[in-house]
Amino acid sequence: MSAVVIGTALFAVPPLTDAATGSPVRYAHLALSAGYVLLAPVCDTLDALSVFSGRQHFAFVATIALLYTVWRYVHQRRSGRAQFRRTREALVASLVLLAVITLYAGGTMLVRPLPRLVMSSPDDIVIDFHSHTSFSWDGRRDFSPEANRLWHQASGFDAAYITDHGSFDGAQEAARRNPSRAGDGTVLLSGIEVRSGGRHLDILGTDASDAAAYKGDDLAEAMFLRKVRMERPVPAVVLLTLPGHLDPERTAVPIDAIEISDGAPRGLSQIDNERAAITKLARDHNAALVAGSNNHGWASASPAWSVMAIVGWRSMTPAQLDTAIRSTLLRRGPRATRVIERRTPGPASLTAIAATVPVALWRMLITLTWLERLSWLAWILIGYFAARAIEPVTSFLRQAGLSGRRQQKALSN
Repeated sequence: MSAVVIGTALFAVPPLTDAATGSPVRYAHLALSAGYVLLAPVCDTLDALSVFSGRQHFAFVATIALLYTVWRYVHQRRSGRAQFRRTREALVASLVLLAVITLYAGGTMLVRPLPRLVMSSPDDIVIDFHSHTSFSWDGRRDFSPEANRLWHQASGFDAAYITDHGSFDGAQEAARRNPSRAGDGTVLLSGIEVRSGGRHLDILGTDASDAAAYKGDDLAEAMFLRKVRMERPVPAVVLLTLPGHLDPERTAVPIDAIEISDGAPRGLSQIDNERAAITKLARDHNAALVAGSNNHGWASASPAWSVMAIVGWRSMTPAQLDTAIRSTLLRRGPRATRVIERRTPGPASLTAIAATVPVALWRMLITLTWLERLSWLAWILIGYFAARAIEPVTSFLRQAGLSGRRQQKALSN
């Protein structure tokens, strides 16, 4: 294990890539806290798991089940028993299942250090265009607007749009605690997620004063076009979120931006399958490509960040920043944003999906910093010496078990 951790450093690559080109990103880096480095094996593993697509999660669980089956079959052959002992095998299987559930629960619920994106240029602002709070019907109950802010701040976001389903309550509560200047802390801006033509849209830069344009979770297209799009100097921005169909004719409103990264596992699966179609749609409609965490309170590490160059954004008020973001998106289209990804595009073919675990493990190891590698080596040694320390106890218990079975067999004979 130590040789693998050290040897993969020979193939090291930057952990961040450009979503549009796939090339390494040199103008940003991930800042890791002392706690993250100290717990690197846990944090790295849970981060890798948290950015899996839906199909990758299925492949991961299937791989664990396959390895378990092979392990128990080999154990049976070595022990010389004709068949598994049902009670013991049920217990072992239950423990493995519990371990998998614990891993997923820990990745979802455990509060842990997160990697934070840091930009080189002071004019670059990092934005999340799609997030939720407990005011969404499917949001985590304790994911308040302030919890939303803290998660974004820990992940390196300078601003984020709260786009709850059919509600402005979360955005209104968040606005009351915004810093007076954007450079003084993470700013939460107002938006809403609605349905139109069978697809989900995020409307950015809209608030409760536009409530007549929304009927619950649905968009009132005519009212929206007249009041929110046409009568403002800088119109609200329409973002096509994923998962969803890509047919532009299915909605009566124009699309200004499209997600090329969405933190939901189903969204990541669609993006992995249709990345070329998404980029073509953005090009054909002069729309910006953006990243949305789609965080409902269950996300951990962010799979991607949207970056925009806005000169002087740090001295702007939240309202001025919102206007600057929307005007830049509408004016520059595809040239308005850059999307930085931490994950590589996932597999599309069945063969690649089947190789999810080794590929993800390889990707994780070749992107480690040397501080993370030293932490991994330390924990490997701790585990090794701990195993050596308890070896006499396990050997004694094993021998006691064998002796007991021999005595039982002798008595039965």
